[in-house]
Amino acid sequence: MSKPYRPYSQYLREKLGAKTYKLTLDAGFTCPNRDGVKAYGGCTFCDQTGSSSRAQDRRDSITDQLLKNMEKQRKRFKAEKFIAYFQSFTNTYAPVERLKALYDEACVAHPDIIGLAISTRPDCVDEEIIALIASYKERMQYVSVEYGMQTIHNRTLDLLNRAETFEDFLTAYELTRKYEIDHCIHVILDLPGESWADQMETADTLAQLRVQGVKIHLLCAMEKTPLAAQFLRGEWQPLDQEAYVSLICDFIERLHPDCIIHRVAGNGHHQHVVAPLWLQRKLELMNEIDAEFARRGTRQGDKCRFVATRLS
Repeated sequence: MSKPYRPYSQYLREKLGAKTYKLTLDAGFTCPNRDGVKAYGGCTFCDQTGSSSRAQDRRDSITDQLLKNMEKQRKRFKAEKFIAYFQSFTNTYAPVERLKALYDEACVAHPDIIGLAISTRPDCVDEEIIALIASYKERMQYVSVEYGMQTIHNRTLDLLNRAETFEDFLTAYELTRKYEIDHCIHVILDLPGESWADQMETADTLAQLRVQGVKIHLLCAMEKTPLAAQFLRGEWQPLDQEAYVSLICDFIERLHPDCIIHRVAGNGHHQHVVAPLWLQRKLELMNEIDAEFARRGTRQGDKCRFVATRLS
């Protein structure tokens, strides 16, 4: 049975012709809202690993991280090909010469690495960096940039100690489109102070921009973060599972039908999530999202305001 949305796994198989998995990397970066360039303390939801999957050790070289993780993915998922994924913190936050050395090492670590994905903040790219990333299209089958936009509302970004704006995202997005690089936009649902209408406005904007891919997260508290402290003091409560299923279906219905859905719920590392704990039941959550779409009789793009009909 086909999904009621366009999943990333299907897109990769169609594009690359093989079962392809990302190999997460921690290249030792930090962020400008941690080191004082723009702010201190980081985003309220970001833990001390920079939203890492904790599948790697930054003391290892890029090559060692990739080879260790590759072996695990082959055994666990029978993966055939791989994408080197610079995930932790801000992976363009360094001089271009250092970025090139790191990206080059990842690309030649193993013949089965056929893609390069780079996660970063929109305010940490410029044309020189984007041109560098685009240059890897000459030797890799897949090159992608992932931007942590989170929301279109600047007042919310301020509350999160994000130290950047939606306008920063628009600048980075236009550069990325200019160089025709695959891209994925991270958004977080249930952010503090945002109404249902605010979140649907973010979905509508992504649809209007015709972004290629979206990775959807629910706001969750990781240990030793400001958000976790707010939860423990009773100042913040996460959505329950039923409410989230309804909300994300509303959100996906408004995205463009061509948009690739990279994820329907970021879940953090299970040992370090403070709340909501139900977010760890990933398969159950995905099944409930599918069931809710079936109950509604809708799918991705059915309420998109920027296409006359759903595309095949």
